[in-house]
Amino acid sequence: MNFELFKPMIKYIALLPILLFSSIIHAQDNNSYWPKQIELEDYTLTFYQPEPERFEGNRLDARAAFSVFDGEHLPIFGALWFKARVQTDVKSNEVYFTDIQMVNANFPDAKAENIEKLKSLISEASMTWRFNSDLKKFYEGLKTININNEYSEDLKNNPPKIFYSKEPAVLVFIDGAPILANINGSELYQYVVNTPHFIIKSSSDNQYYLNGGGRWYISTDPTGTWKSIETPPSYISQLAVSASELDPETKNKSETSGKAPRLIVTQEPAELIQTSGALEIKSIYENIFSISNSDDEILFDSYTDYYYILISGRWYKNKYIERDLWSFVAPEELPKVFREIPPASPAAHIRLSVPGTPEAISAALDNAIPQTAVVDRQKATMKIEYDGDPQFEPIEGTTLKYGVNTSGSVIQDKNSVYYAVDQAIWFMSESSTGPWNVADHYPEEVQKIPPGCPVFNIKFVYIYDYTPDIVYVGYTAGYMGSFLYHGVVYHGTGYRYKPWYGNRYIPRPSTYGHGAKKKSKNSPNISFYASSGGFPSMGYYGRPYGMGGYYGGYGGYYGGYGGYYGYGMSNQMAYNQYYYQGQTVAVEHEEVEQKPIDPVNIYNNRTEGIIKSETAKRNDPMKPVHIIENDTATPYNMYSDKKGNLYRRDNEGKLYELKNSVWHEIEEEPGK
Repeated sequence: MNFELFKPMIKYIALLPILLFSSIIHAQDNNSYWPKQIELEDYTLTFYQPEPERFEGNRLDARAAFSVFDGEHLPIFGALWFKARVQTDVKSNEVYFTDIQMVNANFPDAKAENIEKLKSLISEASMTWRFNSDLKKFYEGLKTININNEYSEDLKNNPPKIFYSKEPAVLVFIDGAPILANINGSELYQYVVNTPHFIIKSSSDNQYYLNGGGRWYISTDPTGTWKSIETPPSYISQLAVSASELDPETKNKSETSGKAPRLIVTQEPAELIQTSGALEIKSIYENIFSISNSDDEILFDSYTDYYYILISGRWYKNKYIERDLWSFVAPEELPKVFREIPPASPAAHIRLSVPGTPEAISAALDNAIPQTAVVDRQKATMKIEYDGDPQFEPIEGTTLKYGVNTSGSVIQDKNSVYYAVDQAIWFMSESSTGPWNVADHYPEEVQKIPPGCPVFNIKFVYIYDYTPDIVYVGYTAGYMGSFLYHGVVYHGTGYRYKPWYGNRYIPRPSTYGHGAKKKSKNSPNISFYASSGGFPSMGYYGRPYGMGGYYGGYGGYYGGYGGYYGYGMSNQMAYNQYYYQGQTVAVEHEEVEQKPIDPVNIYNNRTEGIIKSETAKRNDPMKPVHIIENDTATPYNMYSDKKGNLYRRDNEGKLYELKNSVWHEIEEEPGK
């Protein structure tokens, strides 16, 4: 091999990682897409589909085969290994590659001293490489991604209480026994603290009043039967107006036409499934039918006479839809015909929750994609508020404790050092009340926190690397309450966490919607939820349903991904703002601070402390190669093994290995 051949092309070596990653990004199943070429002044570089070898945290190791052809001599074939730091922005669907290092190069027909010279030149050039590309396609090209079920076995999947109604109904959730608090310091009017609904008690008539969807209801017992009324006492009406003013999301978003929906009160996690009258079934595929007059995910299997419903990613079955006799169905126990429901079917969206379907696999992959950020250690700040003096309780199976009277996520280690997660950034302090500094580590025992603990989600927030000035951090969808279970994505852990109530009421993240669902044609056009800030001068209740009161339900779709980023990234925040934000919204003098919330990339919710990833203009000068038969310059489908040996397949599927500049046909790749 003549090393002189490479001298004129050294200026182009800096293009190699861009070309390689572009190959990763644009990988397609269609073999005609590969290889890709770039035409240089004197040479043609041909690059073949890379093989990621390792992707852990935010570090990628990969290799790729390539060839150099000067138009006259025989092509020079080689394999390259490289490392890169990967930063991701889920919301913009971009991935940034920085700190690129060429690790090794192998040319099967080259002399060792020539390879070392080439490697030295590549290493020097790589110090300036930076570029960006498409995030989703990058992940699709990572064949080495391991979908991890480590946390799935401990999820709680027993069914919640499930109500069924043939008429318009709304589920009213009160988190346990009603807790009353005075309004404006007087017992004349009191409100129910532990509910997301507007419920007021008047001592003058000992009646409770509930407002929702532009309608009013009255009851002598908030957990009993409610009946519709035209108007409440004028002062209670004024309170409702004041509460709605605090939350524009719930204002003027309802109508009162039609019959007033029936209220169903529950004091435990529950769901409500509805039909418009008696069941109407419609065939969708073989023995599987859908309930056509319902907006809930209900299927009927005529072979077994079982109804199946999908709630928070979980399947439950029951032979009698009118009775609350539902039982959990593990993903692998679903009828096999579910997987065969055509993608064009009106019920095709349930394929997301059927293991083994392309949709479920894509969702699982999306669920594993981390959102990363670079944190400025000097500028990123946080504060934790407690309801009274800080109180901590032990975390089962660890030596850690967690703060119970705060909406933030705070833990204490065995040495009484405190760690907290705020908007997916770790902080630490010598005191439970701060001051807090950006952390570059956290206790290993965090990974042992069980899902039955309210701060379980912090184990999905990671520290990848750090310098004296910055920390590389990231989180996956588990932080937002989205978990993989036997090949499908579930929302929530299934556990019911004990809320805190002292001077303030602090709800905990919930798995089930408590009847709050996405808006649909068969559902009452109403919003039954009170302001997220609570009522004027009433203290605080932050409803667990997040923005606008509607639970995203089965939706959970992540815009732009063509799949979804689990249950939680774009619905009602799944684990809600209290779970990750670590802050409260103060209600004072009838004012509430309104903060726009980015539910996809929560690092965008910070005004300072996040360093924007450096980007480069997209520059893919390569073009697909049109293979010409017997064209020695562009062999079909070339790739490298882990040792750097080069192989190719022709358009008939025959396998060849490059030895001594000659392609020799072989039966199978050695080592396989």
